[in-house]
Amino acid sequence: MDIPIIIQNRIPILICLNKMGYPYVTLDLEGFRSGSMDEVL
Repeated sequence: MDIPIIIQNRIPILICLNKMGYPYVTLDLEGFRSGSMDEVL
C-alpha cells in the first residue's frame, strides 16, 4: 500500500498541492469504489 509513503512525504506533497491552488487535501482511506457517490450518508 502507498499510504505509508504518502505519510512520510506529506509535507512536500502538501506544499506542491497548495502551490497548485488546492486549499486543503484529504485522503480517502477506502479508495475508489464504483457507485460510492450513490451511498446514503
